[in-house]
Amino acid sequence: MPPFQDLFNSQEFWSAVIISLIGGGGIVGTIITAWSNRRSEAQDEHEQAEADKLAAEAAEAAVRILTDSVIQPLRTQVESQGDQIQHLEERQRKYFALTAYTRSLFHWLQQFCEIVDPDFLERHPKPHLPDELRGDIMPESFDKEEQ
Repeated sequence: MPPFQDLFNSQEFWSAVIISLIGGGGIVGTIITAWSNRRSEAQDEHEQAEADKLAAEAAEAAVRILTDSVIQPLRTQVESQGDQIQHLEERQRKYFALTAYTRSLFHWLQQFCEIVDPDFLERHPKPHLPDELRGDIMPESFDKEEQ
């Protein structure tokens, strides 16, 4: 829009015209006042845009700092913990396999002893499985005890 058309369409211009006519001022004073008000509004809008731009840049810098100093170390820690968990799960699988092998070996030995010397188990009874190990080594025994 041409500057004068903007000027005539603005509310400030017509407010200034009415005030100057009532107050006894001239039309030239009205135009100058309206023009300067218009210019200061444009400058205010420009300053607000600059402030918004600075705020956006500050927010972007804060996000970058937060990502670099907090989030990235946490990601590294989570990855490390994931590796540790995987290592422990592998150890646990080996432990369970070893336990299963040991149990089956001792059951085989029990049957062997019964065949070779039937009185052996009476003289040397098999030790009881401690309750604190029962859930890990023989979880099926819990179901039998509950029934």
